[in-house]
Amino acid sequence: MEVDSTTTIPSRQIHSSGMTNMTPDDYRNIFWSMLRDAIDQMLTHPPGSYKPISYEQMYSAVYKCVCKQYSEQLYADLMTHVKTRLGQWSNHLTSVEDDSFINEFHKALVQYFHALGGIVPIFTYMNRFYIESKLHTDLKTELIKVFSSLVSDQHVARLIPLMVEAQSRPFCIPPAVMSTMCKHLYQLNPEYTVIEPKLFSSYLPNVLPQMTEEDLQAQKKADYMLQESLRAQGWGCSNNMSSTRKRDLEDAPGPPNRG
Repeated sequence: MEVDSTTTIPSRQIHSSGMTNMTPDDYRNIFWSMLRDAIDQMLTHPPGSYKPISYEQMYSAVYKCVCKQYSEQLYADLMTHVKTRLGQWSNHLTSVEDDSFINEFHKALVQYFHALGGIVPIFTYMNRFYIESKLHTDLKTELIKVFSSLVSDQHVARLIPLMVEAQSRPFCIPPAVMSTMCKHLYQLNPEYTVIEPKLFSSYLPNVLPQMTEEDLQAQKKADYMLQESLRAQGWGCSNNMSSTRKRDLEDAPGPPNRG
């Protein structure tokens, strides 16, 4: 999240209702409206593409809502709004073709985890004095659960086989994208690794159980077969490479005759 000391929404709106009282209309039309707009910026615009959000102003709005006994309402509004947006994302993913699905899911993951980096700090006061103290959980955990339930759980059975297929075709999907996907999927739900442990073990440590002596021998055999397969295709053969290079030099045209 980009934060800035500047105020993007006139601060007088926050103070117009005074600290002595906050009516339901004040809460809905001033405080929640402002917070909802900030949340939408973080959830709908690519990271870095929107105007900096004033952390101080947003934190102050949350603080005043909590102090005026709107904690329960604020938490309910926040979770309902996030669920609505994630439901829209999930519906969009349903319509995406297989050849674009990994990239579209990656965009959703990056967008959401970037948004978490802004939403959670803004709502720190509510998290500390309502979610942790009364609900005995924390905001980040609940927001991750919501994404898991509404998005990743709905699509992971389709996503992971596509990732396995992409991994078998070098550079079909950039390694950095695959690594980020595996990292965030593991953060969402470590049980996802059970679906395809070898995929996740390529990008995350300690996913597979410790290898036994039999596993090591099998791995050596697999490595040997891979090397033989590559040699059969002409890879790693210095004599062939030298011969090819020699022929290339022989066939290359000489310098122009200046005589």
